[in-house]
Amino acid sequence: MGLRHGKRRRWAVVAAVAVVLVSAPSVVAALAPAGAAADPEKLRTLVLDSAEKPYQGYAESAGSLALPELPNLAAVTALFSMRTPMRAWYAGPDRYRVDILGTAGEHDVYRLPDGEYTWDYGDNTLTELIGEPGLRLPRAGDLLPPELARRILRAATGDPVSALPGRNVAGVAASGLRLVPADPDTTLGRVDVWADPVTGVAVRVEVTARGQEAPILVTEFRELEQTTPVVEAPRPVLGSGFTVASAPDVTDTLGAFSQVTLPSRLAGRPVVSSGFGGVQGAALYGRGLAAFAVIAVPRAVANAAGDAAGKAGAVQVKLAAGSVVQLSITPLSLGIVRSSVSRRSYLLAGTVTPAVLKSAADELSRLRRSGP
Repeated sequence: MGLRHGKRRRWAVVAAVAVVLVSAPSVVAALAPAGAAADPEKLRTLVLDSAEKPYQGYAESAGSLALPELPNLAAVTALFSMRTPMRAWYAGPDRYRVDILGTAGEHDVYRLPDGEYTWDYGDNTLTELIGEPGLRLPRAGDLLPPELARRILRAATGDPVSALPGRNVAGVAASGLRLVPADPDTTLGRVDVWADPVTGVAVRVEVTARGQEAPILVTEFRELEQTTPVVEAPRPVLGSGFTVASAPDVTDTLGAFSQVTLPSRLAGRPVVSSGFGGVQGAALYGRGLAAFAVIAVPRAVANAAGDAAGKAGAVQVKLAAGSVVQLSITPLSLGIVRSSVSRRSYLLAGTVTPAVLKSAADELSRLRRSGP
């Protein structure tokens, strides 16, 4: 009897130790000091000025948008509808490496002063990218907390911010701010950012749609060191392939008509020059977070996009000179325009209300053909 009691006690001790070991990380995280409340305007400035601050670590983004499978955009839609694990080494704006760790294999992006490279472990191929795309599609590295925070805060420089309680993220006692878009036509309700109050490196970003409580996109570091990493060009290994290709952009991916000249204003919103400016056939309209993109595409691409949107619950609306297939997946509004006047087709997408997108679609449908 005494022997059995002794064994039970020993197993009880083992079980207790196992529980402590399993729960230790969460206990440590709970006890770790959170950042102090900070002046939100000063914190915003720190985050915007953090592009030269180095870091390396592991981050995850998680999106919950149920986007349809639009043609040639599976990789983009996955970013906003799935979990994306990433490991990053960031020495500066022109020297970094981001590894995307997916179930289908690893895909690495290297940015160096002399160019950009990608390494696809699935294909065992290293690719050197030549040139700078006039307009590229979003990719995983754009969702790293420092990059996403800077992009959003840069786009909404005039919108009000307020302080949030601090929290501990990846060992950083971070301070927080909340940005609430001022434009009533945006479908974004708030953006919450937590950042190192000394360096301005953002460690967590939450994007929430208007009228909702739960974020539709969360990206944060799980491990982080704010030290300068060594980032060198990848080297082909024995048995791997090596290719040289032009840097992909929207024209390559969607077959956009680069010759099409889009209007200087749509739905009362001007073309903005950052990223999209000067690119014929693709343009970004609106300032701040109430913005939408327009891309002139071949009819076959528009038909495929319309079919995919229809399966996701889109509705077709008759316009003055054509039709638009509209789909709302909060906070994103999508539209596929077919013009009966110019026989052109356009894809529209943005964080604006469906009414704004419909107004833009109506104007596009009435554009006269002025090119090929």
